[in-house]
Amino acid sequence: MKERIQFLFIYFGFWVAFFLTARLLFLGYHIADTKLLTLETLVGVFWNGIRMDMSMAGYLSLIPFLWVTFFRWIKKSIFERVLYGFTLTLVFILTFLSVIDMEVYNVWNYRLDATPLEYLNSPKEAFASVKSSPVIRLLITSILLIILASFAVYRVIGKKINSWKSIKKLPYMPIALFLTAALIIPIRGGFGVSTMNQSTVYFSENNFANIAAVNASWNFLSSLVNDNNIKDNPYTYLPNEEIEKSIEALYPKTGKPEIVIKTGPKKTNVLLIMWESMTEKVVDLTYQNREVTPNFNKLKKEGVYFSNIYASGDRTDKGIVSVLSGYPAQPTKSIIKEPKKTQNLEILTKDFQKQGYRTSFYYGGETEFANIKSYLYSADFERIVDLNDFPEELHVTKWGVHDEEIFSKFLEEHSYAKKDPFFETILTLSSHEPFDVPLDSAVILGDTEEEMFLNSLYYTDLEFGKFIDSAKAQDWWENTVVVIIGDHGHRLPETGNRSDNFRTPMLWTGGAITSPQIIDEIGSQIDMPKTLLNNLGIDSDKYIWSKDLLTKDKGEWAYFSFKDGFGLIQEGKEFLFDNIGKKIISEMGEIEPSDIRNGKALQQRTFQDYIDK
Repeated sequence: MKERIQFLFIYFGFWVAFFLTARLLFLGYHIADTKLLTLETLVGVFWNGIRMDMSMAGYLSLIPFLWVTFFRWIKKSIFERVLYGFTLTLVFILTFLSVIDMEVYNVWNYRLDATPLEYLNSPKEAFASVKSSPVIRLLITSILLIILASFAVYRVIGKKINSWKSIKKLPYMPIALFLTAALIIPIRGGFGVSTMNQSTVYFSENNFANIAAVNASWNFLSSLVNDNNIKDNPYTYLPNEEIEKSIEALYPKTGKPEIVIKTGPKKTNVLLIMWESMTEKVVDLTYQNREVTPNFNKLKKEGVYFSNIYASGDRTDKGIVSVLSGYPAQPTKSIIKEPKKTQNLEILTKDFQKQGYRTSFYYGGETEFANIKSYLYSADFERIVDLNDFPEELHVTKWGVHDEEIFSKFLEEHSYAKKDPFFETILTLSSHEPFDVPLDSAVILGDTEEEMFLNSLYYTDLEFGKFIDSAKAQDWWENTVVVIIGDHGHRLPETGNRSDNFRTPMLWTGGAITSPQIIDEIGSQIDMPKTLLNNLGIDSDKYIWSKDLLTKDKGEWAYFSFKDGFGLIQEGKEFLFDNIGKKIISEMGEIEPSDIRNGKALQQRTFQDYIDK
C-alpha cells in the first residue's frame, strides 16, 4: 500500500515539475524580457505560477489516481503500459501546446488560448501565418522537453510500478479515494471563495512577470471551455450612470465638419484600400538607405493625411469590421465570426447602395478565412472577387495571389466608364506573414523577420504606386476619393512602446480631394465611416462608436483593445490597462482618474454591446 500512495504523490509532482520546466523554457525563449526582471520578481514568477501548475497537475492526475485506486488487481505489466501510454501522450500534447505558446506570445503578446483554433478552417492561411516563426528553435525546444519528460515518465511509472506489492486489505482504497478527492484543492487554487483564474497568479507591477506566471496549458483549456457563448459581461467596472457620463464626455456634440471632398453634379466614387499590416512606424522610414514606402510618402503630400490614427484591434478580421462598420474590436472575441451578430451591424456598403452606388470587394486570398465571406455577404456586397477568380498559375503565395494581381484585376474591370458611382474595397495581403513577395531580388536585404516584413511593405508600396499612376489616367479618377488605411498595425519595427503597434496611417487621395493637408489629431479606424459619410453629405448617425475627425470640437482620443486589455490614447498621455490584473501596465503622461474611468467605460460598454448584438 505504501508504494502506491507514494506513487500518487510522485505522479502529481511529476506534472508540477513538467510545468515548472516549461516555464523555465518560456523565460529562456523570451530572454530579452526576462533579463529585465529582478531576482525577487523572477522568484515570484515561479512562486506564484506554481499554484496554476498544481491546478493543471490536479486535472491531469484525476484519471491516473482513479486507476490506481480501483484497478489494483490488474496485472502490473498491463497497468504499467496503459498508464505509461496515457502519460506519454499527454506529454506530447502539452509539450506541443507549451512550445506553440512561446511563439504565440512573441507574436501576439498574450499566452496561448483557443484563438488559434478559430483559424483551422483555413489551414493553408493558418500555416502561412506561422511560417516565419523560428521553426528550428521551436523544434529543438520541443525535443528537449519531450526527452526530459519521457525520461521522468519512465522513472516515475516503469520503476515505481515494478516495486508494487499485491494488496489484499481494504484500508488502501479509502486512503486513495481521499487523496483523489483532495485534488480539488489544487485544482480550484486553494480553500478561498474564488476559484483558480489568471488573476490568481498575477503579483507584479511588471506585466511580463505576471504573464510568465500563467500556465499555458491551463490557459488554453480554460479558454476552450469558458470563452464560448458569453452571456455576462466580464468587464463590469462602473455603474450605468458613470458610463453614461464618460461616454457623453468622449462623444461631445459636434459642429459642421471641414469639407475636403469636392462636390459636383455627379456622386463621388469611393475606393477603400485596406493595407495589410500597414503600420505608421514605416511611414517616412529609411532602411538600408532606402525608403520603405516611397510611393505612400509621396502621395501623402498630395492628399489629406491623418497622421495619428490607431487600429481598433490587432488582426485583419477585427480591422475589416472596424473600418467598414465603425465597430470597436473586442479583447477576447471577434464579431466577424458570428453571423448572427454581424447581420445587426451598420456597414458602409448599405449606406452607399441606398445612394445608388454599386459595391464590390477585392481580395487576393480566400474570403472564407476567419469567416470574412459571411460578413461580406451580410454587407450586401454586389460582387466579391477573391482567390477563386484568378487562374491557378497565379496562386503562387501562401495566401493566394500577390497584390500586383489584385490591383491589375481592379484596373481591368474599371478601364471603361460606368454610369453608376461606385463604393469598392481592396484588401491587400502580400505584407502578411510569411512575407513571400515576388521580387526577383530582395530590395531590403536580410532574412530577419523585420527585414522580410519591411521588404514586403516595399513591394506592396511599389505595386500600390503603379496602381495609383494607372488610376490617375482613368476617366473616373477626377471624381474619386481613395481612402488608404491599414487593417491593423504591426509589432515590427519594435519601438519599445506597445501602443505604437496599433498606429496605422490613413490617407485620403484622388481627384476629388480639394487640397492637401495633414490632420494631426488623434483618431481611430472606427472614426473613418462617420468622417467619410459626413463629408459626402450622407447620414452617419447610426455609427454610434464613430466620430468625425474633420470637426474641430470632437473628442480627441483613440481606444483599442488587445487580449484581455485595452488602451486609451489622448493628447499628451496614454495608458494600457490589463483586465486580468485590473491595473495599468503601461503609461505616458499624467493619467488622471477620469482617464481610467473613461477607458473602463468604453471597455464595459463596447463589450456589452457585443453581447447584446
